[in-house]
Amino acid sequence: MSSASTSAAPSPAVRRGRVWKFGDWISGDDGIVRFSELRNFGDDHDPADLARRCFAGLVPDFASRVRPGDIVVAGRGFGIPSHPPAPMALRAAGIAAAVVESTDSAFVRRSLNAGFPVAICPGITAAVEEGGELEVDFATGRVTDIDSGAVMTTKPFSPAMLEVLDSGGLVPYLERYLAGEARA
Repeated sequence: MSSASTSAAPSPAVRRGRVWKFGDWISGDDGIVRFSELRNFGDDHDPADLARRCFAGLVPDFASRVRPGDIVVAGRGFGIPSHPPAPMALRAAGIAAAVVESTDSAFVRRSLNAGFPVAICPGITAAVEEGGELEVDFATGRVTDIDSGAVMTTKPFSPAMLEVLDSGGLVPYLERYLAGEARA
């Protein structure tokens, strides 16, 4: 008889990590990553370069302090405007997710296409502390402050969005779909 654990792997829809808290109107093109400073304006999308530049204008030592799995919490207008390198930089830096007061649908789509989940959760910046621990379940829309036990809600991801997230972004999803390994 095997004594191996039968517990399932954690769901990619659930993200848990330490909070990095930012204010309102953190632009995707100047706050998350300085788009104008990228070689060829980011056409090469080098993940190591994007990770090094993530939030460098706001927190100069961010790249050396961020840990894989950390979560960004931010205020209104996060990521507006943005080009694709902004969510790519967040993912490349090892950030697991962003939970924001507000953003636009273009940033949410670009982020999901890059395999990076963004939840819109009004009131989140007042509810959590920098350095605290947060858990976000994108399948149920449950956002939990682990330290205080407070629970907030956000709109859950649709099954199609979860499939793209689980695949690591739109291009990997399409590759799986064309290979017959993902649903439409």
